Amino acid sequence: MKKLLKFIVLVLMVQVLLELSPNRPFERIPHSRPTPVEQFMDKIAEIESPDDDHTVINRYGMMGRYQFSPQTIRVLGFRVSNQEFLNNPSLQDSVMLTYMWANQKDLEGLIKKLDGSTIKGVRITRASIIAGAHFAGSSNVRRFLTDPSNKGIIDGNGTSLVKYMSRFSDFHLPPIVL
Repeated sequence: MKKLLKFIVLVLMVQVLLELSPNRPFERIPHSRPTPVEQFMDKIAEIESPDDDHTVINRYGMMGRYQFSPQTIRVLGFRVSNQEFLNNPSLQDSVMLTYMWANQKDLEGLIKKLDGSTIKGVRITRASIIAGAHFAGSSNVRRFLTDPSNKGIIDGNGTSLVKYMSRFSDFHLPPIVL
């Protein structure tokens, strides 16, 4: 009985100390900084869905935080309904990461060859190429980078490939690894 009473008193003392402590232990848990890949994804999301709304569908049928077409989601191997996609921010992140990796794989030769150069006023980096591929597709980025007469596409909202890629010219993006 004495041991139980001592234990209860000890528990109560700890509770009082925790309540009185200006720095509660759970408030001191360190939070990690986002990785460069997460920062890149957040920057894309800020452009694609300014309110960070993972449930948005634009007038062209692009969906979610990163504005993917249902076809792109399927091509990447994700077999989900539009509603499942919209209701799952983690799934959207997985689709985005997979898309970044696929574009990097497709454009790796150009990334290695052109990194650090300036083409049509755009400083070329891994980040600018991957961002451009998200915006216009890897084939349009390839044509833009390799065909001197290609000025890049402009989307239905009036944003140009040059402007989109330029937003990421100074961003350090390490290689995407799945």
